[in-house]
Amino acid sequence: MSYIGTYLNTLQSNELRESVVNTSNELVSNISSRFSFASQLNCLLLGNVQSGKTGQMLGAISLLADKGYRLFILLTTDNVDLQRQTYNRVKKSLLDFNVISEKEEVLFEQVRLTKPTVIVLKKNSRVLRKWKDILVNTDICHGLPLVIFDDEADAASLNTKVNSNKVSPINRNLSLIKKTSTSSVYIEVTATPQAVLLQSLVSGWRPSFVTYFKPGSQYLGGNFFYSDPTSYCAKFTEDNELDKIIADDDTVTPDGLRDSILTFLEVCAYKKIKGETNCNFMIHPNVKIDVHNKFVNRVQEFLNLLEVSQNEKGFEKALKNIWTDLQHTKPDFPSFEDIQNGVTDILDNTEIMVVPLNSKSFVCRDSSNPDALDLSKGFNIVIGGNTLGRGITFPHLQTVYYCRSAKRMQADTFWQHSRIFGYDREKELVRIFIPQPLYKFFVELNKSNEMLIEQVTHGLENLQVILPADISPTRKNVLDSKYLNAIVGGMNFFASNPVDSNTDVIDSIVSQYGDALSVPTDKETVINLLQLVGSYDSQDFSSQKYISCVHALCAKRPSVKLRLIVRKNREISKGTGQGKRTSANCLIINSSLLFSKLI
Repeated sequence: MSYIGTYLNTLQSNELRESVVNTSNELVSNISSRFSFASQLNCLLLGNVQSGKTGQMLGAISLLADKGYRLFILLTTDNVDLQRQTYNRVKKSLLDFNVISEKEEVLFEQVRLTKPTVIVLKKNSRVLRKWKDILVNTDICHGLPLVIFDDEADAASLNTKVNSNKVSPINRNLSLIKKTSTSSVYIEVTATPQAVLLQSLVSGWRPSFVTYFKPGSQYLGGNFFYSDPTSYCAKFTEDNELDKIIADDDTVTPDGLRDSILTFLEVCAYKKIKGETNCNFMIHPNVKIDVHNKFVNRVQEFLNLLEVSQNEKGFEKALKNIWTDLQHTKPDFPSFEDIQNGVTDILDNTEIMVVPLNSKSFVCRDSSNPDALDLSKGFNIVIGGNTLGRGITFPHLQTVYYCRSAKRMQADTFWQHSRIFGYDREKELVRIFIPQPLYKFFVELNKSNEMLIEQVTHGLENLQVILPADISPTRKNVLDSKYLNAIVGGMNFFASNPVDSNTDVIDSIVSQYGDALSVPTDKETVINLLQLVGSYDSQDFSSQKYISCVHALCAKRPSVKLRLIVRKNREISKGTGQGKRTSANCLIINSSLLFSKLI
């Protein structure tokens, strides 16, 4: 049987099998049409957060093995749990492959590529440097193409010192691993591609093409959780609940946190009634470990309080309010009496585990370890920061309390916090407790993400990333400022050294508006005017980036209103950031931040 056939037999769902076949065929076809076996090819495999990227990668590896490729590296983020989780998944799924972990260099040196081999490595400088040396010393890549799948490729792989004319260690070692073979295919895999797509051509990390796979029909993602109008799953908390908990100046649990815990308890009671034994609740406050500890203490104190106050009227009333909300979206939800008894049973038997998950907590998910935490078992409240933000999968995640904020908000980082996206959630009972401003922010992020996906599925030329005000697409340190346009909304942009050869044509267009100051117009007129203006220094004022911006804005918001602002007979000094002839050299973009690659 073929490698892809053997792998497909391990999948439970017909829909997933069909998706894997389609994605693998498209990706391998794109590689075959571009790869010369004498060069290095970069490409992007794009999915949605927690939409099954690992399953798609394993399908592509299997089909590439059928095409004759023999050596694969699968990279994970620098997380021991995630590397182990991925290694075990690969070992279980690719039955006819040699599967090598990062500490099995002796076993690797013994293999002969009669069977395809997959090496699962963390993106850690020490690990990558060691395996670069192993590949060189064994000379196993001689005459063979090397295929690298970089999961979460935007997270650590890119050069974080690009604007200092230096190379960061992980990026340097990945480049050296590429060069251990005369040819390589580097497949960047992510659900947040902003950093990858905004790489310059000269960086060596920009993808040549994108293969996007749609999530399955049971997937719950941005269009469900962050919809406009507001999804029923969103429960708005006070904006300052995080401050109240950090201040720790009283023992009263804020309403949002209280209701989120009660919601989780009732869903757990429902699961027990159904005979199920697993349900998870994620609390994502911020990156500080002392804040995580405060949440752990506050949650545990509230659970202890509930144990001794179950017969009080206030507890029953609060529980009834939550039951009414859940029963509204799930009419066959068990009776209040049954749910109340289930909650009482869970509290009396101390079945809720409160788990801090951050860089200071040692958590081993190796099932062979009897003391290991396994989030696929039991009823767990997980509290943490960055560890919750990327890669780690939360099975049966039904409740989220999210109150994280940041001075500098990055679209890709915050979108990765959407751990509640996935397949095994019970749709009618899922709830997100979040401040309304943060929810609106995620609604805008979802719109931007949908537009980005729409663009890349039609090619990578003239790519635009449009975001809400005060949001960056990704970390500035991985974007080469020499090759990036950033247009900030609400500002006027003028050419310092404007082209004056088309002034008569511009005057004839503008004169039809008489003395009007601001008039509605259409996209064609705006683009026509922009094509007539510019600067003798394209770095100073590039008309094309504004034209691309207009196209992108109109694609994102088909009903957008365009207006031409006319100012005549103005004398504006040169050297102040404004050219002298300004009738059509000004473009005002409201409430948007746009990034565009120049090369």
